[in-house]
Amino acid sequence: MDTEIIELGEVRAGVEPSPGRSRPVRGLRPLAAVIALLLTGALGAAAPMTPMFTQLADVALGDVDGPVTGGVDVAGDLLLVRNSKAVSAYDMNSGALRWRLPASAGRGRDIQVAAQVPDVLVINEDFADGSTSSAAVDVHTGAVRWSTRQYVWVIGEYALDSPPIMMSAEPGGELSAPAPTEMIVRDLSTGRVRWVLQGTPYAAVDEGALEAWSVSERGEFTVRDLRDGRVLRTGTAAFPPGRPVLATVYGGMLVLSAILPTGQHMEARYDTRTLRGIDVSASLTRFACGDYLCEVADDGGTSSPLAVLDRDTLTVRYRLAPHLHLLPSAQGAITVRTDSALQLGATADRLIDLADGRTLLDLEGWRVQLSSDRSRDALLLRSTASGIQLSASDDGTVRRQDTRTELGRYQVARIEDGQVRLLGTLPPRLNRCFHTRQRIACVYDGDRLGVWSVAASAY
Repeated sequence: MDTEIIELGEVRAGVEPSPGRSRPVRGLRPLAAVIALLLTGALGAAAPMTPMFTQLADVALGDVDGPVTGGVDVAGDLLLVRNSKAVSAYDMNSGALRWRLPASAGRGRDIQVAAQVPDVLVINEDFADGSTSSAAVDVHTGAVRWSTRQYVWVIGEYALDSPPIMMSAEPGGELSAPAPTEMIVRDLSTGRVRWVLQGTPYAAVDEGALEAWSVSERGEFTVRDLRDGRVLRTGTAAFPPGRPVLATVYGGMLVLSAILPTGQHMEARYDTRTLRGIDVSASLTRFACGDYLCEVADDGGTSSPLAVLDRDTLTVRYRLAPHLHLLPSAQGAITVRTDSALQLGATADRLIDLADGRTLLDLEGWRVQLSSDRSRDALLLRSTASGIQLSASDDGTVRRQDTRTELGRYQVARIEDGQVRLLGTLPPRLNRCFHTRQRIACVYDGDRLGVWSVAASAY
C-alpha cells in the first residue's frame, strides 16, 4: 500500500552565514530572505513520497581541507569550497575533487562568477596591510589565467580593476580633494586591457546599462560605452551646496554627494537618462518580473511593499504584504519573506498568479531556492524537527508514525501541477545546498559534502 507522508513539526532556523567582505557600491538590490513554519493544507496536497533521488557521493572535506570555515559557491557544474587553506572545486555530478588552489596570505576571500563567461571565475583577496589582489581562474583546471594587484569587479564579460577611493584629512579636519580614480576595463576571459576610464576625479560604472561615467567636482560628466570607451553623451548635474565628496552611478541613478557647511552629508540624485531630479526620501527601484515590472520604493531607509506593474502603462496591478518579496521561478511566482537569514533559501510564503496576486498554493513552512543552472527550477526544503508525523494511505486512512530516528532531517520537494511533490530526505545539520535540474549538492555537519542524483521521472 502506497503511503503519503506529511510532516508536522517545528522548523529550526539554520546557522547564520558569516559576514563577507564589503563590496563596491553596485546598485540597489531588492531583498529576499528566510524562515517560517509548516503545512500546505489538505492531506492530498503532496504526491506519494517515494524516493526520487539517490546519493552519489559523500566526501569528508575535513580529511583534505580542514573544517569549512569559509563559504561555498557554485560555478557551472562545480561546487567551490573555500576556507583558510584553499579553494577546492568539487564536481557536482560525482562529488570528486576536480582541483585545489592553495590560499595565499590573504585574510579574506571573495569569489565572483559571471554567467556570460562560465569558464572563468575571479578570486579576490584582501590583506592585513589594506592591499588586495585578484586572480582569474580557469573553472575546468584551476589554472590562473591572469592576475592583478587590484580589486577586480566583474560585470558580464568584463573585469574592472577598481582601486579603493583614497581621501585624507587636511589640517583643520577638512577632507582633501580625492585623487582621480582610474578604472582599467579588461576582457574577463584573457585579462586583455580594452581601455582605461579616467575619473575627473570621480569615476563610476552603471553595470545594468554598461555605461562608464567620469564626473568632475563641478558636476560635469562624460558617459562612455563600457565595452570600448566610446563617448555616448555629456552633460552637467549640480552637486548639493557644500564640498563635493563622491559621485557614483547605480540603479539608473546618478548620485552626487557633498558635505554641507554644517558638516552634514547630503545627496542629490538624478535619472541617468533624463537628468530629472529624484526625491532622495522616496527613490524607486524597478526590475523585471516575468511579463510585468516590480517596484520597490525606499522612503528614507524604509522600503514600501513591493508592487507589480504593467510594463507599458506602469499601472499598479497589486501590492504584496509588507516584508514579502517576489521570486520568479520556472514553476511560477513565489512570494518569500525578507526578514530572516538566507542560508538554506528564502522563507516561502505562497505560489501566486503573477497577473493578479491570487494564491495558487500555500507554501508556509518551506524554504525555497532557485537552481544554479539556467532552468530556474525551485527546490523546497523543510526540517522534520519534531518527529510527529501523519501518514495518509491511498485508501484514505490516517495514522501516526514515530519518526524519532529521522529527527532533524530535511524533506526535499518540488512544485508540480499546482502541488508540492516530495522527492525524499536529506541529512540533518545542513549548512548550504545547491541544485541543478538533476543534481543536489549540500555541505552538512560543517565539513561533509553530499551529492544526490534526482531521477528523471521527478520532472
